[in-house]
Amino acid sequence: MLEGIYSDARTIERFRRSWLGEWISEYLVGLATQRYAKITLQGYARMLYRFGVFVEEQGVGEIARVPDWIAPFIALFKSHRCFYINWRSLLERFISHLREKDLMLKPEPSRPVGQFVALVSEYVDFLSKNRGLSDDRAVHIRSFCSRFLEYVSALGVRSLRKVSPQVIQSYIVSEGRHYTRSTMSDRCSMLRRFLSYLYVHGELGMDLSSVVVGPRLYRHERCPRFLTRSQIEVVLSSVDRKTPMGRRDYAMLLFLSTYGLRGVEVVRLRLEDIDWRNERLYIRSRKAGNSTVYPLASSVGEALLSYMESGRPETAHRELFLSSTAPFGPFGRTSALGHIVKKYLALSKVTVERPGTHTFRYSCAQRLFEDGFPIKTIGDYLGHRSADSTQRYTMIAISALRDVALGDGEDLS
Repeated sequence: MLEGIYSDARTIERFRRSWLGEWISEYLVGLATQRYAKITLQGYARMLYRFGVFVEEQGVGEIARVPDWIAPFIALFKSHRCFYINWRSLLERFISHLREKDLMLKPEPSRPVGQFVALVSEYVDFLSKNRGLSDDRAVHIRSFCSRFLEYVSALGVRSLRKVSPQVIQSYIVSEGRHYTRSTMSDRCSMLRRFLSYLYVHGELGMDLSSVVVGPRLYRHERCPRFLTRSQIEVVLSSVDRKTPMGRRDYAMLLFLSTYGLRGVEVVRLRLEDIDWRNERLYIRSRKAGNSTVYPLASSVGEALLSYMESGRPETAHRELFLSSTAPFGPFGRTSALGHIVKKYLALSKVTVERPGTHTFRYSCAQRLFEDGFPIKTIGDYLGHRSADSTQRYTMIAISALRDVALGDGEDLS
């Protein structure tokens, strides 16, 4: 494999002398089959070789001990953020490869100890059977409850009957340092219900749910952040559609701005969701549990054709949008699309509070509201379950506010 990357015999021999050389070469073979570029493989080979030298200098000769030296190694590059992030990601993927080959013991998953694991599973099963919990919400609640019990375990608590109000409050304070008020409100609500469940089932000596006090939220307290029509055009015009990545990004931004889709709905689009013959777009399994059929706008169809003909990699994946670099797979997380949105907002010098994929969703709702569509129609278009959700999206009526500013506002009553 190294012969396909480097032409210099001395460089190849140096890599082979490394005690990790055999595994590095095997890992690179796997990446090559996924169509990674040659220059990328050269960079990866240098990084992994340097890591092997570092580990060897620490007197390590057992493959099972290699993961322990990732953190000390990348700490050497912490002042260079780009190198720090790239090296850490590469080394973690390399270690995962070694584990898949059973060359080292697989780490125990990060879960609460002992009987705590069963408690979380029982609680989630209870919610699924009695409250109709969706699969996505079940994963979210399971993760949250597990983290809470991990926190309790880290304090040395081995019996939930010994959990005190002070422990609950300290956990809320620690979480509050990392999340917004709205997120903390949801987390406090989940924690109250979980504590009530534990008390009813005899796991807690006292009902601690009343100890959990979340932040006070006010209905529609924040104005939605949206872009005007002209701002959206500026953002779209900042995309370089001469490149495969640009064609993909332009199509994704059009889906967001034209239909007001959620980021996850764009990321999950599949080839079969586009009905070219009948010019239809299908959005399935939405957040509210419904599905929506849209007419395929000509501008969206043209952008999508341009991407599929001259931008989308040849692959067996059925997802519509794929990464522009090897291994050319679907987006793993919606946050990737959020980063794309922020990139083009920055390029176009368009500023908006809390930029992200929902910026375009708010903008679509606002555009429909200004065009005179009733709330019910806008809600159906966005895939909302209730009119209250739509009302939050259309808090700012530009034309109505303009009338108030120019007149006495009597016609608005």
